[in-house]
Amino acid sequence: MGLVDVAVLAAVEGAAQALPISATGHGAAARLWLRAVDGGAWAVAAQALAAAAALAIAARQRLRGALGEGVRGLARPSLFMASPPARDAALLALGAAVSLLVAATLRPYAARWGHAPLATGLGLLATGAALASTAIAPRRADRDETDAPSLAGMIAAGAAHGVAALPGGSRVGAALVLLLWLGVRPARAVELALALSIPALLVSGLAEARALHGPAPAAAAALSLLAAFVGAAAGAAALRALAERRRTAALALWTIPLGLAMVAYAQALPGPS
Repeated sequence: MGLVDVAVLAAVEGAAQALPISATGHGAAARLWLRAVDGGAWAVAAQALAAAAALAIAARQRLRGALGEGVRGLARPSLFMASPPARDAALLALGAAVSLLVAATLRPYAARWGHAPLATGLGLLATGAALASTAIAPRRADRDETDAPSLAGMIAAGAAHGVAALPGGSRVGAALVLLLWLGVRPARAVELALALSIPALLVSGLAEARALHGPAPAAAAALSLLAAFVGAAAGAAALRALAERRRTAALALWTIPLGLAMVAYAQALPGPS
């Protein structure tokens, strides 16, 4: 791929890692539009690690408090009940563990269907329908900025996050939608969904980095890192703004048509899609 294609793909996938619109779906659509091939393990690693860094910065206040109190809670377990940041640490650790376990279980299916436009299109349609449902999600005015889902709720959010590793799914979107339906305030739900995605991105990026054979092209790798970071940072800021205005459902107006276009493309292909 040329450097322009590298930058466009990295920026698109970086933004889609933060926005609940499916990184796999948008990556597949961008490659079809650019007529580009996969950039290889180095590109996937660069994009995942850069997106993880951007999400960590976007959720830094929540993460800083959770990490600090979580470490203290290891010595004083009572903090996990008394301190909201320590409770955040426990919930995020549990949700991330469930997500990684579910995603690992589904990895063979994700690999099998990853290049199938029909599977990606159907996943995008499911993502769009889930986003649209947030328009009627319950609103809890009595919750404050420290509200958190229950233990069972966070396990469910982690499981949904892991399932969304399938083509066309959005990990941030799956967790965000479920948290909103559980009554978590939108801004809080965004922070938790972004924080929950960081371990998955780190695991994905490091796994791809270990698979590298030979040096990566320096210019393309640096450009991919930068574009993915900027895209993810912009996507996180846009998601926060949409959530604060309770407009996350509007993203379905983009995701559903894209899913329909991918399904139509799959049906137009000769042979099995």
